Amino acid sequence: MTTAALIVAAGRGSRAAAAGPSPKQYTDIAGRPLLSHTLDAFAGHPGIGLIAVVIHPDDRSAYDAAVSASLAHGDARLLPPVDGGSTRQASVLAGLAALEPLPPATVLIHDAA
Repeated sequence: MTTAALIVAAGRGSRAAAAGPSPKQYTDIAGRPLLSHTLDAFAGHPGIGLIAVVIHPDDRSAYDAAVSASLAHGDARLLPPVDGGSTRQASVLAGLAALEPLPPATVLIHDAA
């Protein structure tokens, strides 16, 4: 039985003005992007078989930097990022659709921030 972590990171973080010009999931926390800490939590858990991240299409370079700063860098469980939709619901649906060919038994949905 495979458990997948679906991390939704496509939001713009418009309510988090203090985060600065970039979305809050890429805000620097303790020297690394916040998303890298989220990835570490799932990459470090032995019960997680797949990690899928849904991102905004404009954030690919920020996503790549977050992955490079995390334990998930080079981890075969980390799938290629999925482009999100215009709403959180659309982004979750896109992530679930990307997992469909791999049919995990369980999907944990988590906000990147």
